[in-house]
Amino acid sequence: DAPQPVTWLHFLSELLEDEDILTLQEYLGYCLLPTNRGQTMMLLKGNGGEGKSRIGVVMQKMLGDNLKNGSIAKVERSPFARADLEHQLVMVDDDMKMEELTQTNNIKAIVTAELPMDLERKGQQSYQADMRVRFLALGNGRMQALHDRSYGFFRRQILLEAKEQPPDRRDDPYLAQRLCAEKEGIFLWAFAGLQRLVANNFHFTLSQQAQENMEADHSRGK
Repeated sequence: DAPQPVTWLHFLSELLEDEDILTLQEYLGYCLLPTNRGQTMMLLKGNGGEGKSRIGVVMQKMLGDNLKNGSIAKVERSPFARADLEHQLVMVDDDMKMEELTQTNNIKAIVTAELPMDLERKGQQSYQADMRVRFLALGNGRMQALHDRSYGFFRRQILLEAKEQPPDRRDDPYLAQRLCAEKEGIFLWAFAGLQRLVANNFHFTLSQQAQENMEADHSRGK
């Protein structure tokens, strides 16, 4: 067995409330399997400087070529962006832009896809393929849709909010390196979250705050 990822667990305790850590554990575990049965994406919102991007760094270390860094907005704008995500487990947007999306069709289709999707590469005939990529977006605000005010759009988003950064906190320039050194323990930690998620029929543990965030986004979109 790998040792407990002590640095990782301490990092998360400073970043999120306890119940939101359970949600993150389940979602990162969800990203280990090529399935979108959970029918959702995750957004982690903060004010900057909390260290949110370290989560993407750790996931890249664990998943290697099965993770792609990209842009949620580009997935909607570019006709070729979906094909770039074929065979990927996760796409991390570690600096999600706060621009309003003019459409949300591609995001919703990927998050909920149960049948093969139409993909297009530049200069090639379009083709059908299964898509199992999950989205993990990190930013300083909420995802906005210019025209899509439907509950179907907002209920696909789990929004977690980072804690306020303590004013006396001293940043560790080697934190990402120390976290990545615990990747085996973090993998087992995420796998335990996956087991809990599967036992709960792919219903994520959601804190009261996370549930209120989903409702607030829906109300704001009306």
